[in-house]
Amino acid sequence: MKSRPRFFLPNRLSFLRIVIGVTIPWLLLWPTENAAAQSATFWWALGLFVFAAFTDFWDGWLARRYRLESPLGRILDPTADKVFILATMASFAVMGVYSYWYLVPLFFREIAVTFCRITWLGQGLAIGAERAGKLKLGCQVASVLFSFLYLIFPTAVTSYLNHALIFLALFMTLFSGYFFFRRNRPLLGDKKFLRSVAGLGVGHLRPFPGTYGTLVGWVLVPLISHDLLLHLVVLASFLVLAYVTIPRLGLAPEEDPVEIVIDETCGVLLAFVGIPLEWQTLLTGFLFFRIFDVTKVFPIGWLEKKGGVHGIMLDDLGAGGYTWLVLRIFLR
Repeated sequence: MKSRPRFFLPNRLSFLRIVIGVTIPWLLLWPTENAAAQSATFWWALGLFVFAAFTDFWDGWLARRYRLESPLGRILDPTADKVFILATMASFAVMGVYSYWYLVPLFFREIAVTFCRITWLGQGLAIGAERAGKLKLGCQVASVLFSFLYLIFPTAVTSYLNHALIFLALFMTLFSGYFFFRRNRPLLGDKKFLRSVAGLGVGHLRPFPGTYGTLVGWVLVPLISHDLLLHLVVLASFLVLAYVTIPRLGLAPEEDPVEIVIDETCGVLLAFVGIPLEWQTLLTGFLFFRIFDVTKVFPIGWLEKKGGVHGIMLDDLGAGGYTWLVLRIFLR
């Protein structure tokens, strides 16, 4: 008997939602010649967004009605929701519809929940969307619709409604995130999951997992370096995550598993703090960080021998500090 394909129509609709999520920012941010052309692109983007929101209802109904639910669908559906919602919201922040600071905690929550779902799916645990998550999605959709309303009809009233709805969406996002982590609290303390967290999902890639950990931070740098405070908040968040996670792994004092790469991510984020970005500085910073991390120039090697979480973290932070000095000299 043939097994059922995993890419049912509901999953295809979810994938379509991801494609739409990539297309909408392109429409919103594409430069236009006049107000009429700009208004037309806003309407096209709005139409795509409404259609994407409809596919979210449609694929869920199909999966339940015809029993097409699958582990892949349980993770693909909420992931697609995040892509088309967050990409559109990020476009609004770039356009000045509201401050991107509204989106920082929202992005943190969504990325954290998605990471947990994907990690647990890899462990054979399919964690679907909960009721609070669906309510959160509804508030986010409403917020985006009112942002479109403000873009098309910019008045004091639509501006007020736009900001009121983004606040509501932010509150519901954090509220549902609290219930998600509270409900799955037993899974959060599992050592296998904690190793995945310390590896940021790339720690088991071969060869050279440390390079992949460096790439995680390096890719983040262009997204956060335009605001020094945001850069420091992201760096501090990764540091806290590392110092909360690593001590719970039960490692031997001198043990530094290669799959733990959050230290490389923190190091490369430190290397670019306050550094003006150009392709030359990005490339130079990446190469010098890897050189310092591999060669263990004094005192990096000495810091590594301290053992425990400090030994794991401080050598890469030292490599990041050396790289920061090189970039400062390079920019003179």
